[in-house]
Parts: sequence; C-alpha cells; structure tokens
Amino acid sequence: MSDAISSHSTLESAALDPDRPWIEREEDLPSRMDWFATFLNPMGESPKLHFTRAWTFLFFAGVLTWGGLGFIIFTVGITGSETSGLSAAHAYLTAFVIGISAVFSFVIHARRLNHAKKSSIRAIIILVPLVLGAVVFMSGVNQKAAQYQELYDARTEYLADPVAWRDARLQERRDEQARVDKERAAAEQRRSAQGSVRDATSQSANRPGQRRRGGRGRGRGGGGQSAEIAGFSPENPLPSKESFILRPNLGSFYMPIILLNGLIMIWSLLWVARVPNFKRKDQVAYRDPA
Repeated sequence: MSDAISSHSTLESAALDPDRPWIEREEDLPSRMDWFATFLNPMGESPKLHFTRAWTFLFFAGVLTWGGLGFIIFTVGITGSETSGLSAAHAYLTAFVIGISAVFSFVIHARRLNHAKKSSIRAIIILVPLVLGAVVFMSGVNQKAAQYQELYDARTEYLADPVAWRDARLQERRDEQARVDKERAAAEQRRSAQGSVRDATSQSANRPGQRRRGGRGRGRGGGGQSAEIAGFSPENPLPSKESFILRPNLGSFYMPIILLNGLIMIWSLLWVARVPNFKRKDQVAYRDPA
C-alpha cells in the first residue's frame, strides 16, 4: 500500500502540471498558450490542447450569444414586455459574433494543421459557410433594396400630388376589374357554346366558387407589388433602410454558418484535433544503445 502511494506521489511530482497529469509535453501547458497569437496568427502553430481550448471558447461564445441570449429575450417577451429593440440588437450581435468566430476558427485550424505538419490550406473549409452566408445575405439585401426603391418612388409620386396619385390607383383598380370581368365573360360564353344543357346546369352550380377563386387569384397577381411589400403604403412614412433592408437579412447570414458548422464540427473534433504529429525538432529521437 505504501509502495503504491509513494509511486503515485512520484508520478505527480514528475508530471509537468500536477493538476493536469495527462499533459505530457511542455508545449501543451496552459501557461504556454498565447491567446492573442492563437486567434490572430494563422502562420503560427498550436498543439492539440491549445487548439481544443480555443475551439471550445469559440463554440460556447456562439451558443451563448445565439441560443442563450435568444432564450432570455424570448422569456422576456412572454411576460408581455416590448422586445423589438432587444431582438434587433440580438440579431446584430449574433451576426457579429458568429462571423468573427468563423474567422478565428479558420486561424486556429490553420495553426493546428501547421503544428501537425499538415497542409493548412485545408482550413479553408472553415470559411465556406462564412462565404455562403455572405452571398445569401447580399442577395437578400439587393432584393430588399430594390423593393425599398419602389417604395421610395411611390412615396415621391404620392407627395408630389396626393389627389392625382389616389385617382391613378383608383383607375388602375377599375381597369384591372374590367379586364377580369371581360375574361370571365369570354370564358362563360365559350363554356355555354360548347356545353350541353346538362353541362351548363352543372357548370352554373360550380360557377360561383370558380369565379371567386379566379377573382382572388387574379387579384393577387394584379397587386403583386403591394403583396410583395406587404404592410407598407406610399401614404405612410417610409421605414428606415436599416429596418427594411439589413435587419430582415441578418438571419440569412448566420443561419447557413450555424447549420454547416454542425457538419464541420465533426471534422474538427475527429480529425483536426486528433491528427498525429510528425516528429518535431524539439523531440529527441530514440537511439539504440547497441
């Protein structure tokens, strides 16, 4: 028993860090980790434990920002409090944290691959979700910017002459209704000319529902622009560009990153973090005494 205790004490005293006996190399010691270089210098090297610590920090930063703060804001909203401002701030903060975490993640992956004597070009995989999210975001921004320009032009026209603007919209609705009625009458004439009395009776029973469905469908088609920019009218002040263009597209930026990072996480933990090192210069090679 005493031999076992003394052997355990000897092992603890021989360990580089008695509190972390699993650390076998001095370069893995937490005290040797430079957090600034780990996140900002992709040309350097990071051993396994330093990479794992940095990866874990970025992971929890993203989870707590997106999920943790999101849950708190949701809980506050359930109580009936106004959370629109908090939701907007949360969306911007989430986009920033996840975006900057993707860049930092690229750096730590490159450093880990450098340390393992592997090609750091593989770390570009980390930037694929970031690029995809940026492309989707810019596409959405361009679309919303075009819609905002339509609203701006309509608002300018309305402010120039409100009465003429209302008369023009009224005339457009009358012209659209006249076109719908004309097409409906032509369709009814064709059905009555081709059908029998029995078919005409059956069609007359179904005609009211068909007319209503057709009228609503064409109404949506004719008012495509107003349906596309629902809730906004040139008679009301324009929303801010930030709330109309940027804010609705923030989710389209960081959601692809979050979803794709779930797959990249497997690659990071099962290969990058565990990839074996080639023989390093600071390791003494074994020589046969003979």
